[in-house]
Amino acid sequence: MADGYATDAEFYDRIHADREADIGLWQAFAARTDRPVLEVGTGTGRISVALALAGATVSAIDPSPAMLARARGRAEQRGADVAFFQGTADQVALEPDHYGFVLIPADVFLYCGDGEQQLATLRALAACMTFNGLLALDLPGPAMALDPATNGQPQLVFSGAGEDGDAFDAWHVHEDDLGAQSRWLRVIYEWVAADAVVRRRTSEHHLRYVYRFEAEYLLRLAGLAVADVYGDYDIGPLTNDSERMIITARRLRG
Repeated sequence: MADGYATDAEFYDRIHADREADIGLWQAFAARTDRPVLEVGTGTGRISVALALAGATVSAIDPSPAMLARARGRAEQRGADVAFFQGTADQVALEPDHYGFVLIPADVFLYCGDGEQQLATLRALAACMTFNGLLALDLPGPAMALDPATNGQPQLVFSGAGEDGDAFDAWHVHEDDLGAQSRWLRVIYEWVAADAVVRRRTSEHHLRYVYRFEAEYLLRLAGLAVADVYGDYDIGPLTNDSERMIITARRLRG
């Protein structure tokens, strides 16, 4: 199967180089358990490496070989011990009753294509958690909801230098469907090559948005009890203006 993130992996760290607002919260949750920690959808290892360097025993999974290659390179470069596995949570053979903290970071859960995959993912994670273990689900908040009014409109999301020092722009073009709670997202990477010709590379992703009470219902079906709901990484309340929606849940059944 083709790696749907092969193009994104090349540009990901440049675009997200300054993203650190969430790290402190995940480190605080990880520090509350003496059990291993699991990150689902590690990407290039931004979070998993930070957790390992803070003293946690960390495993991390991702379906993209290109992303995992960069995550392993980051871990090696920074001297972090992280066990990386390729696949999704419902595919990888996760050790039962093993993890004290499980993290599904920013928007990763949206890549579950439908309700069945969402529930299968949460059930697989519940099974690998210890009794009273904590799961954190980081979703878009109300202020980042689907927006059909801007369908088809290119939005510049990044402009800066790539790994080779050359400037590039990253654009998003989406098609949102409120009825299906879905977004088809095209990411366009554009730069001027040495021959003065504009070059482009693209990737496409399908996201299924999840709202608060739907997410809480899925968590209950998976055997997890909602603990808290936050609207930011400083654990402020969820409001209509919140850009993030962070739901934590515990496994209560043995």
